[in-house]
Amino acid sequence: MNRSVLIVTPFFAPQNHAAVFRAYKLAKYLPQFGWKPIVLTVDTQYEFNEDDALLTDLPAEVEVISARYIEPTLRGVRMALGGQDRTFKATKLGNTGRIAHATANHISSARRAYRSLVMNWLQVPDAYWTWANTAIVSAKKLMQDRGISIVFTTAPPFSSLVVGKALKNAGAKWIADFRDPLAYTHRLSSDAARVYHQQRKIVAGTLESADAVTVAASSFQSIYFDMFGKRGADPVFIPTGMDADLIPAADDHGPRGPYLIFAGEYLSDYDPVFLEAFESAVKRPEVEQTGIKLLIVGTLQLNRTRLMPLIDKLNLESHVEFVDQLPQREVYKLLKGALAGVVIPGTHAYWWTTFAKMTDCIGMRKPVVAVVPDPSEARTALTRSQLGVFLDGSAANRAKILTDFLLGKHKLPVPDEDECERYTARRQAQSFVELFESVSARSSVYKQ
Repeated sequence: MNRSVLIVTPFFAPQNHAAVFRAYKLAKYLPQFGWKPIVLTVDTQYEFNEDDALLTDLPAEVEVISARYIEPTLRGVRMALGGQDRTFKATKLGNTGRIAHATANHISSARRAYRSLVMNWLQVPDAYWTWANTAIVSAKKLMQDRGISIVFTTAPPFSSLVVGKALKNAGAKWIADFRDPLAYTHRLSSDAARVYHQQRKIVAGTLESADAVTVAASSFQSIYFDMFGKRGADPVFIPTGMDADLIPAADDHGPRGPYLIFAGEYLSDYDPVFLEAFESAVKRPEVEQTGIKLLIVGTLQLNRTRLMPLIDKLNLESHVEFVDQLPQREVYKLLKGALAGVVIPGTHAYWWTTFAKMTDCIGMRKPVVAVVPDPSEARTALTRSQLGVFLDGSAANRAKILTDFLLGKHKLPVPDEDECERYTARRQAQSFVELFESVSARSSVYKQ
């Protein structure tokens, strides 16, 4: 049996953001099980920070191949024609190319018209369709030249599913992975009805035709059954795993003293109740004297812009510290040294998801202070692992629970080792290998 797998994703190292790590950890650990990962990704990434160490940390067996990607925007076309580098990485270093000498109303109207053009006509089913076209050609050649029969796609974006379906039609066995329930929420779908119809059709077709479907949260199984009924095999829940290779040997508080850590992008629709509970807790002298801080790690400009008005309102400036996005190894060091991770979307939002740093905390056996819906995927995972500190009930009750935890009075049970082990990268890779081998048992012939 050919034990190579083609991993298709536009999100891969050296990109350094949450969407990267499910495929990245799979590729990193597959060689331990005798499989060779060949990753097909983009040749240009426009939107994200990078960490070159992610590539150097991969074992030699991992092969990364890029396919041409021109973002279907003015920026992408200008860069493809030799214009100024306007990627996030370049603009972060000061190459901003800002528009000047225009009125706010003119810019706003122009932006609205441009956004409508892009979303309705240029990004269908999403911004990665240009890459999908070149990726299909590259992938078919790889399949033919290397004798690859197993293809793994991870979505979003929808375009990854388009690639997977084309390779399935060419004779591959296709494992379609969903990190988010595409076509389900407004955040994961187009606002344009015509485009949304196409996106929904892509998801339905994937569920029906893929040889196996995997999901990063068990809730997606019910979501897709409700949306589309029974289509193909039942989706398989495989958690995203914490990379044990990156955990420091001991807790490292450094100069900060005790802290809670929120890692990632703070979204504008998050509920402020956690910060309100935190403000009530730190006003108590016995908590204040501990020097406790909330460490917020992620894209600095976004997090500061969204959080500072609320922090100012609650007079929390001395209790909150912002840190710009860090390499994964450094984030793990901070997670290891924290009293707890923090997951705080609110009591109504994002019931369907686990959160990237929450899954890292579970694998690390680290408590998580959470304000999440009841029921929700996050609550279920934290309850099963016995690591959740849930701020429920009235404002006064939430503040008391948090205060007791910060003072060491809120005693958690011993973490469930079996459940926590499910959230490690090695177990994640092992689960996928078992699926690859099961699917490989069904013969596949490459079609020209």
